[in-house]
Amino acid sequence: MKRKFYTEILFIAISLFCSCRGRLPETVIFFENYDLSTGEYKLLVFGGEGQWIDDYRDFYIDDTEVLTKMQKRWVFKYQSDIMACGYGYSILLVDRNKVLKEVEVNIECDCEYMSGWIYFPRSYLSDYKNHFKKMTEMEKKEFLEKYRKN
Repeated sequence: MKRKFYTEILFIAISLFCSCRGRLPETVIFFENYDLSTGEYKLLVFGGEGQWIDDYRDFYIDDTEVLTKMQKRWVFKYQSDIMACGYGYSILLVDRNKVLKEVEVNIECDCEYMSGWIYFPRSYLSDYKNHFKKMTEMEKKEFLEKYRKN
């Protein structure tokens, strides 16, 4: 009886150990300490290959309240598994005419990560879907011309 109990405990411990994500050497704060209530901040999201959120390929968020909520949430402590899934989105944080941050992310259920093999849960983006503003082709062209030259 004791042997069965210890075997079950060992199995549970191994399962927990294998499913835990490794911690990053340092916490990564995407939005850093930017004061999002000032300036003209936008989060630009350009779809590439891979999975997107519903039919949102190219969109942006410019609502400062939403960006402030994201700032509090987008604190990354865990590394992801290394996978060959590619990236579905390029995300740029911009202020006026300047690109402050740029990362690539994958939001597929088995491949949730951003560049640098940092664990990026799909919900960190999809939870804000109600605030996505789809880019028109003209806006996309203007954004790319304005920010990709920097």
